[in-house]
Amino acid sequence: MRRFWLFVIAVCVVLLNACSQPAATDSEPAVASPVPTAATSPAAAPTAAPAIVNGTLIASGRVQPVTVLDLSFVNAGSVAEVLVKPGDRVRAGDMLASLDIRTLDLTMAEAKVALAEAQANYELLISGATPEQIEQAQAEIARARARVADGRTNVTQSDIAAAQAELREAREVLNRLRNGINPEDRARLEAAVAEAKSRLQTRINTLAGEKTQLESQIERFANELRNAQDDYSRTKWANEQIVAGGGQLTQAQIDNEARLLRAVENAEHRLQEARVALETVRQNEFSEIAAYRAMVEQAEARLADALRPATPDQIAAAEKRILQAEARLAQLTINHPNEVAVYEAELRKAEADLARLTAKPASAQIALAQARIERAEIELRKIELNRERYQIRAPIDATVVSVNAQPGQTVEATQRVITIATLDQWQIVVPNLSEIHISLVQENDPVTISFIALPDVRLSGRVSYIEPVGQESGIGTTYTVRIKPDSWDPRLRWNMNAQVTFSAGS
Repeated sequence: MRRFWLFVIAVCVVLLNACSQPAATDSEPAVASPVPTAATSPAAAPTAAPAIVNGTLIASGRVQPVTVLDLSFVNAGSVAEVLVKPGDRVRAGDMLASLDIRTLDLTMAEAKVALAEAQANYELLISGATPEQIEQAQAEIARARARVADGRTNVTQSDIAAAQAELREAREVLNRLRNGINPEDRARLEAAVAEAKSRLQTRINTLAGEKTQLESQIERFANELRNAQDDYSRTKWANEQIVAGGGQLTQAQIDNEARLLRAVENAEHRLQEARVALETVRQNEFSEIAAYRAMVEQAEARLADALRPATPDQIAAAEKRILQAEARLAQLTINHPNEVAVYEAELRKAEADLARLTAKPASAQIALAQARIERAEIELRKIELNRERYQIRAPIDATVVSVNAQPGQTVEATQRVITIATLDQWQIVVPNLSEIHISLVQENDPVTISFIALPDVRLSGRVSYIEPVGQESGIGTTYTVRIKPDSWDPRLRWNMNAQVTFSAGS
């Protein structure tokens, strides 16, 4: 009987304190973050002040879902479809809404075409010339040889000089094959390898610096956003108190609240831009470094080819070229044909074309073709990833609380579109424990919960969370405490008033 009267006295004290406080509103809770995050709902409005009765702490709270999420699109655009309505149950991964992606689909189609072209060029490179191409080149050589034979009756001094130059060049080629690469050419090729490696390392360092700078910006912008949100929340709360007390806001107070809200939106926009920039750098990093590495491999391949000793076939071909040049010069000095030099040049070109068609592709060329395929694949993956940003999917199992956009409506990035909440997981939020009160409460402390709307319902529970950092208010620093009930009554609703009796140390 004595405990019953103590409880009655405690309730009366709390109700008297509640009468001195502004009336609480039943507004729907909102999550501060504009992107999907696992955040719990804040208290809907200030509640009655807590009191200590005979050493027992009694405080008022509100019924709240454990999790409330505001969902938005990462990009701005026109809403194509909204697949849910308030009250719908959704599961994690369910599609909730999407933007118009027709332009993005065209970009994806172009990326697929570019990838197909890169793959076709690679297949063409490794497959070599077709039999028809080789046959055509051989026919051109035969025609050039015939023209040379027909023109040898009219040779000029210029023709003889060209034949002499051809003989000198053939001898120089044989000398290079026998003696190896000269120091000047070797130094030039080695310098090209070093320069390619230096460009690769410079690009790696540059990309790392860009990522570090963007990560630092993101941290700074996040801090600025939190500060702006704090300033706005304090000002908004103060203005609401004035209005709730029967006062009227001055224009300066209204303008100040609007200015602080714009500051929050600007801070959110800066933070989102920095995050998008960081993601772009990360996506571009792989393709750019792959291209620079291909350049290094190409330079190393040229050096390796130059340092590789000549094969007997190469030396034999060079010796044969000298014999042909000597024979050609001897024939020119006897017959003096006028057009032989031109025809011989055409013959050399035809022979070179055939050599290119029948030669195997260099490793550097193959590496470059593979790098182009990888770049095209990366561009396609980037577009596919961007396509996902035009959708909103449920991050958790929950219930749709509100829908704030319709098909055809244009929405901005990070604009709240859908709010979901865990309406099967409830908690009691006590938002205004003072420094003295919070010192009497520990996590996992047992509590007893009663409700003004349902006086016959009394639930047991425990303290599940204590806000580590207090919030400054007009009555000093206050702390929020969250209570997890051991059981639940289906008649209870969001934002109902609750009376919490703490049993510290029990």
